[in-house]
Order: sequence, then structure tokens, then C-alpha cells
Amino acid sequence: MRMVIKNFYKGVIAFALAGALAAGWYVCYDSMPSQVRLIAEREQQMNFRVPASASIETDQGRMETGLYRPVTMVAGASEATYQMDVKWLGLIPLKSVEIQVMGEREVSAAGLPIGIFLKTKGVMVVGVGSFNDINGAVREPAKNHLEEGDYIVSYNGEEITGKQQFMSLLSENQGTEVLLGIDRDGAYLEERIAPAQNQNGEYKMGIWIRDNAQGVGTLTFVDEQGNFGALGHGITDSDTGELMELGRGSLYGTKIVAVRKGTDGVPGELTGMIEYDDENVIGEITKNTSYGIFGKLNMEKLAEGGIRLDTQQVGLKQDIHLGAATMISSINEEMKEYDIEITAIHMGNDGGNKGLELLVTDEELLNLTGGIVQGMSGSPILQDGKVVGAVTHVLVNAPEKGYGIFIEEMLQE
Repeated sequence: MRMVIKNFYKGVIAFALAGALAAGWYVCYDSMPSQVRLIAEREQQMNFRVPASASIETDQGRMETGLYRPVTMVAGASEATYQMDVKWLGLIPLKSVEIQVMGEREVSAAGLPIGIFLKTKGVMVVGVGSFNDINGAVREPAKNHLEEGDYIVSYNGEEITGKQQFMSLLSENQGTEVLLGIDRDGAYLEERIAPAQNQNGEYKMGIWIRDNAQGVGTLTFVDEQGNFGALGHGITDSDTGELMELGRGSLYGTKIVAVRKGTDGVPGELTGMIEYDDENVIGEITKNTSYGIFGKLNMEKLAEGGIRLDTQQVGLKQDIHLGAATMISSINEEMKEYDIEITAIHMGNDGGNKGLELLVTDEELLNLTGGIVQGMSGSPILQDGKVVGAVTHVLVNAPEKGYGIFIEEMLQE
């Protein structure tokens, strides 16, 4: 009996130890980035602060480091890609990390409020449903043909450019079958649908559609060529949650006219005055991605408005540390730096926009907004004189807290 009990406890201990080791391995795996970027010809140190060793074959020869030890590298003059093999506890393979050497980057941190107008490709289907026809019967013409998130790009061969055009073509239909060209997750397909009359005698397909999105955000950076990045996250449809596929888009100059302060459980908001006319266009949006919106800024228009932006070095994720930082935002018609604290750095947040956790500590900003509010997405984050990220999200139940994206993620677009 004693032998059985002893073996039982040995088994429990072994199981617990194996579980702890597995958990430790997973935590380290999750905190280790899959990709690290280095600036060419600049000495940089990488320290992932996990019990792992690393080895990398470079132009300087093979480099190795022990547990918890940083790797110091001077990347070559040309852009290149290397692989770094990381072993947990120096023994167990953990992850193969891609080292990407990029050229020196300088950008101007903006923090300007912007009006955004985004036109979708064709019209976006945001819902598929039913209606009663002229006889009271339930009709679902689009069922099994269209899905939420589809883009209708043509109608009987005619290109669809907007919601009004599509509705006009449908109103002229006399119940005949229609050939629709559909973009579904980047793949083109065609569907034949026969509209039916509703109780008002109008021909319908039983779908809800949208062709644009608009709102207020913050410009993050501009480079010397006028290329800009903003928001730090993509523009998604409010009904489907899907990233909206860009047809065309414009940036407009705007002024913040009201601030709704954020409180516990109630998100705040910046309200901007936007005149959607050609004279007020300050840039063209060419990309809508999960990292933000990107395009070309009209630098002459910016200069005409008396706005001058200084350039700063870019700080990569390995340059960031916990502690004091600032964010630039425009609340009272002026670009101003406000004090924040970086409370957590998630190195393994590859391709995400929550790599940084933030805490607003600036009393002036807390009095004005309560912390981070809607419309401040894209506010650049600076630390040690470098642009390191942009504000992306707020914690609804704690508006003084939020998240940010690493600036290097935005610069890859």
C-alpha cells in the first residue's frame, strides 16, 4: 500500500512538473516575436527577457547568447533578412525569429485631427433577410446567394460605383433575373437573383447595403514624400465587423468642436466639424488595413494651414521600455504632447495593434477627456525622442487606460 501511495505522489509531482514546464514554454513562446526589425548600420540590442538562448548566422559570423542575455548587433548597410533560432532553457526549440534589416526611417509625428471619408468597392452587403411580397408571402431572393461582407461590383455587366446607382437599377427591374458580380473575400463570383415586389410594389432583393464610412480620427505620421499613416487600426463596417474594402477615400481638414468625456463604462468622443468639399481635401487614402489607413498627403495644403512638422527618428519595439512616454493629440485646436506611461510591452504581438498597454497620467488631458476617447486613435506615441507607436484602443471600463500599436507595424504598409 505504501509503495502504491508513493508511486501515486511521484506521478502527481511528475504531472505537475510537466504541466509547469509546458506552461512556461507557452508563455515564453507567446512573448517572443516572430519578427524583429533592425535599422541598417545602427548598433542595436535585443533582449527578450525570457529564459532562452539564441543563435544567429550573420555577415559578422555566428552569434550566440545565453539565458536572459541580450544580443547586440550592428546590421549591415543593405536591407537583408536573417533567421535567429531560439531555444527555451537553452535546450528546447522555442521559435525561429526572422530578423529583418531595414533602412533608416524618419517621420514627422503629427497628432492632427482628420476627417475621413471612405468609399467602398461597389456596395457592401451588411445583411441578408426577408420581406413580404404584394401577396403577403415571405420572400428571400438573396438567400443562399449573398452573404454579409460580400461586395456587389456589377449588375448585369454594369460596374457598380455606389448605393444610389444600385438602388436605381433595382427600381427599374420588372422582376427579371439579374446577374450580379460579387467580390467575396477577394474571390470573384457571379450569382443570378430574381428580385420580388414588396407590399409597396417596389422590387427588392432582401439585402441591406452600404457604400461608405466617415468619421474623425488622428493622423499619426507623415514622411518626407508626403506618405501618411493614421488610426493604427482599420476602418471596419459597424454591422459586420469586417474590414471595409477600399474603393477610394479622402482625408479632410477638421476642427474639434466638442469633447464628450469618457467615464467608467461610457466611452468618450471627439466631435469634429468636417466640410466634405474638394477645397477641404488634404489627402488621398489608398489603403485600409488592420494597421490603419494610409495614403498621400497634400503637403502644400498642410503648409497653407500654417502646420509645420518636425522629423523624429523611429523607435523599434526593442527600443521601447516601461515607464514615461508622451502622446501627441489635438484637443483645443493645438497639437500638444500629453504625459502617459507605458505599462506593458507585448513583444509577441506580431501583426496586431495591441502591442503596448498605456496609462494616461497627464492631469490636463484627464480633465479634458477622462483619458483616451474615440477620435484619438492614431495619436503618435513618443519615448526618448523617438516615434515608437500610436494609440489604437481604450478600455471602456477604464478610459485612462488603452492600447497602442508598434510604429514599425504601420511603417510596413
